[in-house]
Amino acid sequence: MNEGWRSKRGIVLWITLLIALIASGCTQNKTVKVGIEENFRPYTFIDGGEKKGFEVDLWQAIAEKSKLKYELVPMEMGELNKGLKSGAIDLAIAGKTITDARSNDLEYSDPYFQTNLVILTASENSVIKGKDDLVDKAIATENGSPGFYYASEIQGAKIHGFSKISDAYAELKSHTADAVIVEERNAQDFMKNTAQGAVKIVGEPFNKDSLAILAKKKNKYIGRINEALQSVSKDGTYEDLYTKWFTSKPKMMPNKIKKEVEHDLQHET
Repeated sequence: MNEGWRSKRGIVLWITLLIALIASGCTQNKTVKVGIEENFRPYTFIDGGEKKGFEVDLWQAIAEKSKLKYELVPMEMGELNKGLKSGAIDLAIAGKTITDARSNDLEYSDPYFQTNLVILTASENSVIKGKDDLVDKAIATENGSPGFYYASEIQGAKIHGFSKISDAYAELKSHTADAVIVEERNAQDFMKNTAQGAVKIVGEPFNKDSLAILAKKKNKYIGRINEALQSVSKDGTYEDLYTKWFTSKPKMMPNKIKKEVEHDLQHET
């Protein structure tokens, strides 16, 4: 009887191991769907049908290190979180912040970039000098972005939310909106390449946050992604990509950003 029990137990263990191996193989062979934003320069954007940007290049390096097959899926910023929760995409790397992940009950990787929000106004605007001057103003921003959530907290603000940040910029240039609240590097890119002197940044950068790769809770990827991020930070890849897109060396490497985020989270009130 004991021999029969041991035999049955061995079969169960063998089947369990086989299922685990099959599941592991499926995970490795699966094409991971990675959501990116369609027009959020210089992070992720499409130019002549080609997907480009700092985050696109960084993801390619991370995927190579972690041996992940992937497909980049362009989406609107406001749809990325919904896509993660519904399973339409597995990951999102598109100017997504840790604050965004926490407020939407999503998992996030170690941070790889520290960022801020800024305010843009028309060049001739002498009324708005900083965030304290935005009360009761018309503010254009991108749906689902940190700028949108910040603007929503401003007293009396009339929020003009758009699926694309380029439409928010167009509102500002046409004087339909008083200001745009947007991520700092995207604003700088717009001013350099598109604005033609029609807008300016006012006040100091604010609302410091950190960018990370987002995923649904209990996913199979974040651990591998964190290991790969650490690897590309150590071998010089991260610094090379940062210099390529921002024309200077990074002031903070991902490991230092991570320590700062951990410190801030520990001291939250």
